Amino acid sequence: MALSGMRGLSVFISDIRNCQNKEQERLRVDKELGNIRTRFKNEKASTPYEKKKYVWKILYIYMLGYDVDFGHMEAVSLISAPKYPEKQVGYIVTSCLLNENHDFLRLAINTVRNDIIGRNETFQCLALTMVGNIGGREFAESLAPDVQKLLISSSCRPLVRKKAALCLLRLYRKNPDVVNVDGWSDRMAQLLDERDFGVLTSSMSLLVALVSNNHEAYWSCLPKCVKVLERLARNQDIPQEYTYYGIPSPWLQVKTMRALQYFPTIEDPNTRRSLFEVLQRILMGTDVVKNVNKNNASHAVLFEALALVMHLDAEKEMMSQCVALLGKFIAVSNSLGLMPFTRGNDSHSGYLSMG
Repeated sequence: MALSGMRGLSVFISDIRNCQNKEQERLRVDKELGNIRTRFKNEKASTPYEKKKYVWKILYIYMLGYDVDFGHMEAVSLISAPKYPEKQVGYIVTSCLLNENHDFLRLAINTVRNDIIGRNETFQCLALTMVGNIGGREFAESLAPDVQKLLISSSCRPLVRKKAALCLLRLYRKNPDVVNVDGWSDRMAQLLDERDFGVLTSSMSLLVALVSNNHEAYWSCLPKCVKVLERLARNQDIPQEYTYYGIPSPWLQVKTMRALQYFPTIEDPNTRRSLFEVLQRILMGTDVVKNVNKNNASHAVLFEALALVMHLDAEKEMMSQCVALLGKFIAVSNSLGLMPFTRGNDSHSGYLSMG
């Protein structure tokens, strides 16, 4: 929350922090809400700056746990502001105060669409983020085609396309019919060739949702998923910011293996062989270490790999290796006398093993 230039907001926050007890805080909040309500009633006297300041105050009061039953229209109206400071406030506060079924959101659909199809990528990001958080069926029906175009656009920067993928995921969950299967399977396969890890990870989240409903339409994505796993297993061109305790993007690994579990089998022998080589590397390369965060990440990858091996009905030797690994984690947990979710160890590994 940027406070620069908004002295009234800074003073209000300072007053709240200086309250000696909850009763003082409540009285100060009630006084401020009364002032804001009076200001909003005299709409002609409210400049864009003042409206922005009061809407920020409403959000702060809401974050303190107080009910705020007005100011929603003012927040939504700021979305259509031509300047970034007001528009940013409108999008953020609307996302926090309203849910997908609120009537006021309908008033903003056209403005949100204009920001999405416009050329200002900052406005695009604001719009995509809000829709990705609170977009409902009406947003899905109105905006899905435009969001799809952004996702596959070669002229958009990865930051925008990453948000477009997550936004489309939200819209698809609200209304699966908005993603037309015809032709989109090939588009999804192309997205899995993406070199930017932000776009790739977001696209994989979208793919998991798509194949969970209809894996038949996305067979072309299966070999691409295996290639993604190969790239990760070889630690090939993995940006440092996507490496977690030495593990190449564990989130992407888990999502990719989860997507593969929705396909009943892998017919192509070369693809199947490549996948099992990656899974073998994961099974052989995971161990219990002292660092809890690394344990959590590596074991998340391991257990997803085990689930995929069993799903694909692997060869007897690999299945035996899985059983041995599970037994190892149970033994480690028992020998340490671990209790569930005890801080400082990997206690839940044993329970996952028994599951």
